[in-house]
Amino acid sequence: MAERSPIEDFRLVLGGTARAMAHEPELELNFTAEAPNVSQKQIRVPMPSRNLPPQAVAEARGFADSFALKLRHHSQAIHERTAPIEPVARAVHDAVELARVEAIGSRGMAGVRDNLNNALEVRLRSDPLLRARTRDEVPLGTAIGLLVRERLTGEAPPAMAEA
Repeated sequence: MAERSPIEDFRLVLGGTARAMAHEPELELNFTAEAPNVSQKQIRVPMPSRNLPPQAVAEARGFADSFALKLRHHSQAIHERTAPIEPVARAVHDAVELARVEAIGSRGMAGVRDNLNNALEVRLRSDPLLRARTRDEVPLGTAIGLLVRERLTGEAPPAMAEA
């Protein structure tokens, strides 16, 4: 029997943690070079390099935790039924729901909170918020999501999101 690589061991441990958090024994976790995403039974998180650099490991953990919490605490049917049609309002609705779901998981679990903070920083790196030069350019969904997150968790937004 071939010995597993450290990256495969990491994937298996991360998958086991995600299954436990989501209360979903059939959940699979895989690495992807594309955008992280989640579906009913599959989580795809950023693929770290073979030497498992700490920052890449933290980012993968953050997305795995976020997606597992979403599977556990989010109802897509209710979310869709209550979602506004207008795009900006929809972005706010989505951001508030993400903040709510992640706040549930971060309370009382410092490791999960740290992981979610790493995933937030990754998401913010590609968010138009960082390119905004005026208040009018700030994406309302991102701003409201960060405010709700702060209110629910007591944690200030990452420094990169400060004006």
